[in-house]
Amino acid sequence: MADTEQEAKWRAEFKRVGRDAIHREFGMFDEPRRQFAFRWLREKEFEDEQRADSAHWYSKWTFIAAVAAVIVGVVGVLVTVF
Repeated sequence: MADTEQEAKWRAEFKRVGRDAIHREFGMFDEPRRQFAFRWLREKEFEDEQRADSAHWYSKWTFIAAVAAVIVGVVGVLVTVF
């Protein structure tokens, strides 16, 4: 959904002031701006969730790669000793 000109201004303002300020001032907004702030905050929460999921996936596969490297190292040492 494309932003209207007013929503584009609000989006730029919200980005500039940050989420904490939007949460603090939320009750002082008029209804259309409050509804847009609701949507904007939810978008930011979704982006955070996506970022957390990516970080979790990356950490999991890094751990698996490290365990595999240890196993290969142990096998290499065992083959060398015997």
